[in-house]
Amino acid sequence: MNRVCLITRGNLGAAVKKTLETYGKKNVLTHTWDIKEELPPFMEKDEIELPDFYDCDLILSYALHPDINLAIINQVEPGKMVLLMPYGKAPLPPGYHRFTSLLVGVLKPCCIVPPSENPVITEFREEFGAPSFSVEVENSIITRMTVTCHTRCGGADFVAENLIGTPTTEAYQEAGLLSQYFCQSSAGPLGSIHEAGKIHAEAVRKALSFKKNEIDKNQK
Repeated sequence: MNRVCLITRGNLGAAVKKTLETYGKKNVLTHTWDIKEELPPFMEKDEIELPDFYDCDLILSYALHPDINLAIINQVEPGKMVLLMPYGKAPLPPGYHRFTSLLVGVLKPCCIVPPSENPVITEFREEFGAPSFSVEVENSIITRMTVTCHTRCGGADFVAENLIGTPTTEAYQEAGLLSQYFCQSSAGPLGSIHEAGKIHAEAVRKALSFKKNEIDKNQK
């Protein structure tokens, strides 16, 4: 089991908190640290107060402030802890980075946690790695959708809830639009909102394809 510490800033991270509390079985939210929404663009070390992370396996930071995230990296004592953060205003480029024994993951898009040999990441990915679904269809209409792997932000659950009643021929496009509507990432050439839409749309396509193959097999 992973003990998860969540850092929120205003509304940033609020949906993550709800998702972890609702669906986290192997990844249990043990601490939440709220920081104020209005922060100066630059902060000195003595201006940043951090909690003690000694009893956390995984830190999810939604501070979206490079100085705060860098302070976390510098404060955490050597161990097997993992720090994950969105790419927005991160002090490092997207990907995994190793600082002594601390693994830092900068996520772009935020709805996917890339594979890693790290056991904390592996266990977290089982519940919140990338969106996946199972689907029930009747007369080419989606009648039920179950989220088999959640996204931390809750986007996968939003897509599943709102695709009920959608014709299968429209599900791919609708899933992408729903995901983009829900997504808090930035748009534009440097954002990942469109990539998030495609990821959810492809997950729905995969679920529909699996269901079709299952039906075809049973009819033989």
